[in-house]
Amino acid sequence: YFLHVSRDQVTVLGKTNPGLFYGVQTLRQMIMPQSGGGYAIPGVEIRDWPSMRYRGLHDDISRGPIPKTEFIRSQIRRAAEYKMNIWSLYIEHVFDYQNHPLIGPKGGALTREEVQELVTYARKFYVDLIPEQQAFGHLHHVLKYEKYNELAETPHGHVLTPTNEKSYDLVRQLYSELVPLFPSKFFHIGSDETVELGQGKTKKLADEIGIGKVYFNHIQKVAEIMKPYNKRLMFWGDIAMRYPELLQTLPKDMIVMSWVYDPLSDFVSYLKPFRDAGLDVMVCPGASNWSRTSPNLDVALRNIQGFVRDGQKYGALGMFNTTWDDDGEALFNMTWFPVVFGASAAWQPGESGIDEFRARFDWAFYRNTDGALARAMESLSRAHTLLSSKNVGDASDGLFWLDPFSERGAKLTQQMSPVLRDLRLAAEEALETFYTKARTVKKNGDTIPYYVFAAKRTDYLGMKFQFAEEMSKAYWDAYQNLGDRRRVTRTLRNFITINGPAYDLRDHLGDLKTEYRDLWLAENRPYWLESVLVKYDSLQQKFSDRALSVIQWLNYFNEKGALPPPETLGFFLKN
Repeated sequence: YFLHVSRDQVTVLGKTNPGLFYGVQTLRQMIMPQSGGGYAIPGVEIRDWPSMRYRGLHDDISRGPIPKTEFIRSQIRRAAEYKMNIWSLYIEHVFDYQNHPLIGPKGGALTREEVQELVTYARKFYVDLIPEQQAFGHLHHVLKYEKYNELAETPHGHVLTPTNEKSYDLVRQLYSELVPLFPSKFFHIGSDETVELGQGKTKKLADEIGIGKVYFNHIQKVAEIMKPYNKRLMFWGDIAMRYPELLQTLPKDMIVMSWVYDPLSDFVSYLKPFRDAGLDVMVCPGASNWSRTSPNLDVALRNIQGFVRDGQKYGALGMFNTTWDDDGEALFNMTWFPVVFGASAAWQPGESGIDEFRARFDWAFYRNTDGALARAMESLSRAHTLLSSKNVGDASDGLFWLDPFSERGAKLTQQMSPVLRDLRLAAEEALETFYTKARTVKKNGDTIPYYVFAAKRTDYLGMKFQFAEEMSKAYWDAYQNLGDRRRVTRTLRNFITINGPAYDLRDHLGDLKTEYRDLWLAENRPYWLESVLVKYDSLQQKFSDRALSVIQWLNYFNEKGALPPPETLGFFLKN
C-alpha cells in the first residue's frame, strides 16, 4: 500500500483490497494526541508491503477452553488490524461431526453453521480461516471411545494406528465433512508428537522398516485421501525432521509447519533440511502462554524474533504464531502482546527489535501514550525469569497448584525463597498499573481484567510459598519450645486468626476462582470449566483442612501440653 499525508490531504492506495485495508490500519495508528489538545497525523509518505506473505496465528481450541463464536470474531478483527491474514483453529475432536456423533463434545464443539459464519466473517477482514484436524497423533479424545479403540496404536491411546485400514476410513469420513466447509486453499493435517508409534500395533512393522518410514507412509496415505479436495496440505515438522533422508518421498506441494518454542541463537536446523528437500516451510514460534500464570514474554519474544528472522533468510512462506492450552487453563486475552509482536515481526524485514516494539505497543493496542502497560506486562513476566534463575522452571500452573506443605513443596520453597519477595513486588507493581490504566485506555480495554487476574495469581503464587515457609518455621519454633505455653499459644493463634495466613491462603484462592470463572465465560463456552475450577476447590480444601487441624492441635496443646511432630502437619522447613 501507499500512504501519503500532507497538510490538507490524506491518500491511501492499495494494489489490492487487503493492501488498502492494511494502509488504513497504519493510518489509524498514526492519529496521535497532541500536548495542546486534539489529534494530528504526521506528514509522511509510506510505501509498505509484507516481508512474509502469510502471517497467522494458530489457536488451540481443543484442550480446555472452547471459545464462543463471538469471541473468535473479536480475535479475527484484532488480528486483521495488525495485518495478520490467517487464523487457524487447532482441532482434535471439537467439531460436531454428524457422521461420527460420539466425537464432538456436546456444548463444546463447533457446528457446521458456526464454521460457515466464521469463514464469511473472516473474509470481510481479509483473513483466511484454516482448520487443523489431527490425522495421526493427539487423538485420545476420539480413541478413548470403545467404538474407535481398535484404531488406536496402544489401547485407548493418542495415536491412530496405520496398521488398520479402518483408520483411513475414519480420516476420510471426518475430512469429507470438515474440509468442504473451509474454502481456503490450505488444510492442516497435524501429525505431530506421535510418541506411541512403534510401541503398539506398528512395533513389528517399525522393527522391519523403521519408524520413519511408518510415519512417512501414513502422511502419504492421508495426502492421497486429500487429493480430491485440491488443497495444499500442512503438517507439523517435528517427526519428519528426524528423518531428513526420507523428506524427498513427500509430495512437493506439502508445507512443513516447523515448530520450536525455545529462544535459540539460530533456527537453521528447523529450516534447512526441509528447504534442501525442496519443501516449502512456515515458521511456527510460540507465545509461551500455556501452563503458566501468564505468558513468558522473555522466552516468547526472543523465540518469535529469531525464528521469523531465520525463516525470512530461508524463504519461508510465512509465520504461524501459536498459542496452546496444554493443561486446559490458558485464557487468550492475556496473550496479545506476543501475538501482535509476531504479526509485526512477520511484516517487517529482518530481525524485529523487541525494545522498539515494546515502545510502540501501548499506543498501537491500547491507545495509551505513556508505555505503562507494556512495562507492566514485562514486570509481570519477571516472575518467570526470577523462578528460572532458581532452577524451578518458570511461573507455571504446576507451581501454582502445588501444595506448599508437601515435602516437594517444601523443597521447592527453599529454592525459590530468595526471589519470592522480588516476584511479589513485580507482580504487585504490574497490578497497580493495570488497575490504574483500566480506567483510561481508549481501546481493547476488555483485555485488562485478564492481566489483573494474571498479576493477582502470580502474587498469590509467591505469597503461598512465603506463608508456608513462615508458618513452618514458626511451628518448628513452637515445637522446640513446648515449655513456653504463651509462646506456643500465640504462634498457633496467629496462624488461624481471621487475618491469619492459614485463612488468607484459603480465602484468596476463593476470590481467584470466582474471577477466573467470570473471565473464562467471557471468552469461552462452559464446557471444561469445571475441570479447572475443581483444582481451586481441591487446593482450597487442603488449606481449609490445615487451618482446622491447627485449631484442633491448639486445643490439644491447651489440654495436654504437647504437639505432633512438625512433619506430620506438613511443616518441613525450620530455621
